[in-house]
Amino acid sequence: MKKHAFFAAALALLPSVSSAAEPVSESLAYRAYIGGLPLGTLNIKIAMDQDRYATNARFDIASLLSWVLDTDARASSSGVINNGGAVPQSFDYWVRDGKKQRNTEMRFDVAGNASEVLADPIFRKRSYDLTLDQVKGAIDPATAIAMLSAPRDGACNVDMKVFDGRKLHRVTMEPLSVDPKKIRCSGRYERLAGFKDKYMTPERRSYTFKAELEQIGPNRWRPVRVKAKTKFGNATVLLTEN
Repeated sequence: MKKHAFFAAALALLPSVSSAAEPVSESLAYRAYIGGLPLGTLNIKIAMDQDRYATNARFDIASLLSWVLDTDARASSSGVINNGGAVPQSFDYWVRDGKKQRNTEMRFDVAGNASEVLADPIFRKRSYDLTLDQVKGAIDPATAIAMLSAPRDGACNVDMKVFDGRKLHRVTMEPLSVDPKKIRCSGRYERLAGFKDKYMTPERRSYTFKAELEQIGPNRWRPVRVKAKTKFGNATVLLTEN
């Protein structure tokens, strides 16, 4: 299972942003499955008030797969919420793949656009690398996770670009049903840039998914289940703790 496949599933959990009306502090845990087998757990901690946010997220691979896919990751971010949008100020991402480790830090300008990407060890240059001018307006993955707690205009009101330091992604959602007891959204994850050509063919650059949400407050919703079809089988992400 490729790491970007889990990233795509995680992105499917992320709503769009409005302004936070009151302080929010919560811990969430999502479990991911692929073909019925446990893939791993995403633990999230979020703190947010009227104009600031901070988040920490950690992904741990399931023990059943650790002998095949020995990896885990941590990410954190902080910033401000301004005019209904997130303005990142810091982002740090650490990933371990077997015995290899890498830490990536993104710095931002006053408008919340990535202004510098630092990696240790440094990234190898590639012909399809992005310039930072190409990712203006995109938020980092941990900031996107923080927006899970932000009020928004509608449960399925999602359209955002996410830049992880190397690749540019997009997630969109729209209503699938109007039953207030069981809110469902249809969504699409897209690879926009920063990928090898073989991942950018029409059949591989985008994936659809379905999400089920629960309302947790006025203009606030939380994804509780996300499903998508993959070549490895059905992928499912479930909320396990509130």
